[in-house]
Amino acid sequence: MDRSDLFNGSVDSGPRAPVRSSSPLRDYVLHRLPQDLSEVASGDLSYRQLADQQRELLASVGPLGDDPGAARVTQLDLLFMLGGFVPAGPQAAPRELTELISAQCARFRSLDPYLSYELLIDVNCEEYRRSGDIRVFSPGRLGALERDFYLGHHLSEPWIRSAAYGLRTLVTAPDAVKPAAVLDDAARCVAEFTSHMASYRRLSGEAFGRFRHFHLGHPGGPRGASGAFMPSVQLLELVLLPPTTEYGSYLDLAMSYFPSWARPVLARWRSASSLGVNVRQSLRDGRLALDGDGIDRLVRLVDRFVDFRMVHLGITRRMLPEAFEDRTGLTRREIGAQAGERDVLNAEHPGTSGFGVRHVLTNGVHRLLELRRDVLSLKAVPTDR
Repeated sequence: MDRSDLFNGSVDSGPRAPVRSSSPLRDYVLHRLPQDLSEVASGDLSYRQLADQQRELLASVGPLGDDPGAARVTQLDLLFMLGGFVPAGPQAAPRELTELISAQCARFRSLDPYLSYELLIDVNCEEYRRSGDIRVFSPGRLGALERDFYLGHHLSEPWIRSAAYGLRTLVTAPDAVKPAAVLDDAARCVAEFTSHMASYRRLSGEAFGRFRHFHLGHPGGPRGASGAFMPSVQLLELVLLPPTTEYGSYLDLAMSYFPSWARPVLARWRSASSLGVNVRQSLRDGRLALDGDGIDRLVRLVDRFVDFRMVHLGITRRMLPEAFEDRTGLTRREIGAQAGERDVLNAEHPGTSGFGVRHVLTNGVHRLLELRRDVLSLKAVPTDR
């Protein structure tokens, strides 16, 4: 599947390989749970009845096994079952389910006890590509759209990760690469990533709203699974410029919600970027020398990243109009002219991540536009190399 297939309403039910999920809960979560949740929404099934059905299922399941790979998929199934109770509050879920989730986390220390970005997107989509099985909360055509929402994140991230790692090499070993080639390739990768994001324009706000509430965290509980926790976007920003105070606050609170592989990488890159291992500082102190053409290529890359941020902002405005009732201050020009960043912990209209969605998105644009101005100011400064 490529981005042109996303959100076109097609249902691809054929497996990629004759391999079935090792989770003993597979059949229920794949085939019964979406229909049960639809019946709950229509009033044909109560949450108490849903809990009773799940108690019976869990009582019939034998030992869950010791394989860590199978445990990840089983945890995904358990948390999808738990996620079905999110609209009713945490007390509605059967105690047997929450205790089993806790027990699995104690046995396998790497498992998340909540439906994280890593489980919802990475583990879920890897299972789809391996076996054709993907977990969704919705039945029918809406389930296909929900599937594409998850797949779009999974399929797009390698593009922006490639851009981030290419720039990392440019910063750490500038004499070992050709800057023009690195910058052009990074710009191409970010443009491809943005094209994936633009596919989300095909998803209606109504459809998104019908499965989004299963991703939300409970008040006082863990943050919900959100695109805000896609790590490679953060890697690209950290290699371009040092973290600001406001961005650092976001990273502090978000770190434990990024995928497990990314947490140590983000921590290293953040520390290094704070110490000057980033494109902006490397240009300022002469470790990275770019002529006028090189500066233009870097500005083109930054513009592609701004394009992504603006596309993301526009799609979020359509999906969550209540967070953008005030339409002022949302153009590229207005964001670039704003005086500094805004508080991302503003509790008004939090996104799925629990952060103030408007400020997270506009701050990201603002930082890149500041970087663009800074880079252009260096264009006339001669280098020693």
